[in-house]
Amino acid sequence: MRRFLILTLLALLLSACANVSRFEKNSLVAFGELLDTSNEPLYYLIRIDLKKSVDSRIMSSQLKLTPESPPIAIGEIQPEFVASYLPPFIPPPQWPDAWKLKAKEEQVYAGNGFNIVFKEGQLVFIGICSLCTGGREDPIVGAPDRQQFYRLPLTLRQVIEVFGNPDRIYKVNEVRY
Repeated sequence: MRRFLILTLLALLLSACANVSRFEKNSLVAFGELLDTSNEPLYYLIRIDLKKSVDSRIMSSQLKLTPESPPIAIGEIQPEFVASYLPPFIPPPQWPDAWKLKAKEEQVYAGNGFNIVFKEGQLVFIGICSLCTGGREDPIVGAPDRQQFYRLPLTLRQVIEVFGNPDRIYKVNEVRY
């Protein structure tokens, strides 16, 4: 009986540490947590690594780089379009020189909760975050049909409506950048 109680307590303690929901679909990963007074995880960080295989549902999902910008499908994003709405990313002075050199190899635009990376004119990464700059951003994403648009953070239902059903959802202890 004592062994059972110890194992139960240990299981409860370890499961309490896993408080971040990780949504995975193909090359998309989204992280959600209980924010403010929410009863369910709200997904505030979405990363899409386009160097990996990406399904058509993700590529047809829509972004609005500013509230006034027209929606654009992820698969149609070009550097010229992004440059007309977001400023180029400038590495912070405290970054190590090696990081600054690597950043120069890519065309990176950042603002309004978006971090969009091109390499040799090809889209390679999209980061979308509402709580990553020390303040609050309101990036806007939309379903492929352009009928519904949402500001981050998103509920699980909204993430599925925009990007499709997950391959996997599980709890993790932390978000790794």
